[in-house]
Amino acid sequence: MGTVPMSVKGIAANPWTIGIVRLLIASLCAALFLRGSRDLFRYRKDFGPLALIGGAFALHWITYFISLKTTDASVAAIGTATYGVHVAFLGRIMLGQIPNRVQVISIMIAIVGAVLVVGEYALDSDLTTGFLIGILSAVLYAVVPILHQKNLHVPVNVRTLAQYLFALPLFLCFLPWANWDLKPLDWAGILHLSIVTTFIAHTLWIRATSELPTYMSGILFYLYVPIAMVLCHFVLGEQITPLRISGAVLIVLASVLGMWSQDKKKASGSNDNSTDAG
Repeated sequence: MGTVPMSVKGIAANPWTIGIVRLLIASLCAALFLRGSRDLFRYRKDFGPLALIGGAFALHWITYFISLKTTDASVAAIGTATYGVHVAFLGRIMLGQIPNRVQVISIMIAIVGAVLVVGEYALDSDLTTGFLIGILSAVLYAVVPILHQKNLHVPVNVRTLAQYLFALPLFLCFLPWANWDLKPLDWAGILHLSIVTTFIAHTLWIRATSELPTYMSGILFYLYVPIAMVLCHFVLGEQITPLRISGAVLIVLASVLGMWSQDKKKASGSNDNSTDAG
């Protein structure tokens, strides 16, 4: 998923073309390889909640792609990575998932890192505009795992297909504005986005966020930032300043600290269960 900012920014396709093709291919793959279509209509009573998942995902993508086309790809990625804050907050309110003290500290460290990476906050700057749109995208994306966890009675293969399939109509509304006169390299980028970063990466992410506490998936998602920064630097020539490097280091440290805390919490829970069983 760390290759998404570089890929979206680096190709000539506009947000509507990218979204339509990605969702068409991902829906087809989910129907064929995950056999999601086999069970989809068995859960037609759940089409309302499943449509909400797809709608939230589509709005996240629309705002994310606009953010990427407006500002530096790495800055847009940072705006979207604030997902970690929003999902922890929403998870606490809607699912009662409360992070421990170390995980709260990890989230705060990651926020400081994100602020350092952006570095510029002039309101008339495309950098700031793109960053703010990225934050809106992050809020929308934070809703998606909450909705998945509220619908765990629906098999994950069905929820995966529904996320792609129900997101597609929103992009099809913008079909007249899609651009199709693209070079072979642009089409190669779209195929990469469709198969590798959507069907493979997003499908795995849906499974992970269905199982992990929301605040933990938020901490993990911050790792996306330094990966995107490095790729955008070497492929797109975007600048990496000492401030951005410092911010990226803080984000990685926060992610490691959060994961360590979660492992420690699991180990403690296992020991408690062993004691009770004895």
